[in-house]
This record gives sequence, structure tokens and C-alpha cells, in this order.
Amino acid sequence: MSYDYGLKKISKYTGLTGIEAKNIATAFKRKNIDVETVDWETIGGDMYGHGSRVGGVKHHLKNMYGIDLSQSNTSKYKGQMEHASLQSLMNIHERRGRKSIRMDLKRKAKGTFKHTNAKGVKKWKKHPNRYDIIGIDDPIIF
Repeated sequence: MSYDYGLKKISKYTGLTGIEAKNIATAFKRKNIDVETVDWETIGGDMYGHGSRVGGVKHHLKNMYGIDLSQSNTSKYKGQMEHASLQSLMNIHERRGRKSIRMDLKRKAKGTFKHTNAKGVKKWKKHPNRYDIIGIDDPIIF
């Protein structure tokens, strides 16, 4: 069974999509539990008694299969996705072209950000000539 098929099955019966469905599929993969063995219709029916879909599914999976999808793991995963890695930002910078890079290094930036600053990275992606990311396009002064 493929990973994508598991995501489709989880989405179909629970209504969860995106990060929630991916976290469930990844947890099943880590525990070596086949998605086919889970009674998804029961989980889909029981989840509405808990106030939210996500809460109901998490509760059922923890009680029946020992899969703990705590909030800290979900927020940690979201944080990792939001913060761009230094290598991916370097790839974006290199695709800009030689002339753009030279002009960027000559100009003084409005602001300089770390690669972990999500707002700064977002500004830099819109206007890379106005902002700098430490370790990517900041001029190194000795």
C-alpha cells in the first residue's frame, strides 16, 4: 500500500486533510500499522462526540492503537514547515541571476533577518533586493 493511498483513505473517512492527515499517516508508518487494518468508519462516526474532528480522531487512535498525536508534535511539525531551511533559501538566491545578485550586494538593505525569522523570510522572498538574510546575501564585512 502506498503512502498516498493512506492519505486518501484517512481524508475520505475523517474529513481531515493537510498536516493532520499527514501526521496520522506518518504515525501509522512509524508504528508499522497498515492503514487498511483501521476501522475508519467507526473513527469517522465517533469523532463528532469530542467537539472537533481532530480531537475525536486523536482520542480514538490513542485509545485503540496507541498512537499519540499530541499537540506539541503537530505544532513542532508546523514550525518546521514554516521555517525555510538555509539551503532552500540559498537555492532561491542563486536562481535570481548574477546581475541581480551583484546589485543586491552593492545596495544597503532595509533590514537583515535570520533564516529562522518567518516574517523576515517572507519579506525577503517578495523583495530580495531590499532585505538580507544572514548567511545568504548579506555582504560580509571584515
